Amino acid sequence: MLTVIGDLLADVVVLGASTLEVGTDNPAVITHTRGGSAANVAAAAARETPTRFIGRVGADAEGDALARALAECGVDVRVQRAGRTGSIVILVDDTAERTMLTDRGAAAELESIENAWLEGSSRLHLPLYGFVGEASRRALLEACRWAHARAIPVSLDLSSVAAMRDLGVDVLGGLLRQVAPDVAFANADEARLLEEVGLRHPGRSVLVVKRGPDPVLLVTTTGTAEVPVEPIGNVVDTTGAGDAFAAGYLAAALAGKTPDQCATAGARSAREALRRPGAI
Repeated sequence: MLTVIGDLLADVVVLGASTLEVGTDNPAVITHTRGGSAANVAAAAARETPTRFIGRVGADAEGDALARALAECGVDVRVQRAGRTGSIVILVDDTAERTMLTDRGAAAELESIENAWLEGSSRLHLPLYGFVGEASRRALLEACRWAHARAIPVSLDLSSVAAMRDLGVDVLGGLLRQVAPDVAFANADEARLLEEVGLRHPGRSVLVVKRGPDPVLLVTTTGTAEVPVEPIGNVVDTTGAGDAFAAGYLAAALAGKTPDQCATAGARSAREALRRPGAI
């Protein structure tokens, strides 16, 4: 079973945010969806492999609705409940690029996870967002130690240049050593920042670099391989595409596929996310 730990949030997606005029009305198409990077990965992966989500939502109606919606995707949902549910406003421009205003709410206060919630895991996946808050960082590192003690592989998504900068070089470097991922996911900007600050993907891990329509890079200590990506055509919204990629990659990994086969599966999964507004 793939276990994903992190954020389950409410997404407010605003299409048509290229030319905002300050101080007056701006026509837009607004969609309310379930979001959060970890929840997105879980929802997409559940189509291919048994998947569990672990996180924290508010003790409110919105938290109830989000947990229910994720469970309806076939995910085994385990959530702590306290405080208020977090949300994200996503502004999508005419190129389908998105800018996010994030309020993680209860997700940032994830507490220690019961071992019973982790039992049965074959792989653990963690987006970097969960490491930004000190409380959730402690909980995720505890989960990593649990997984390492049982030789369960852990993957990490670098998630966000802003999150990487907020953590800083020293903290991020320490996290990479402690998480010790067998697979680390990054987009081109995140991979570039990793290089700029003098950090390398740790140990024997594969660094998977997503580059939009360009070939995916698989970077290891022995070299770099390219995996072609099929043309997508009309892109509506890039929100959740990276999460969908990670889901496809990890489901294929659990099925025993090679890294290049996993990257192909990830790209195929990402295409579906790019064709509609909002996340998975």
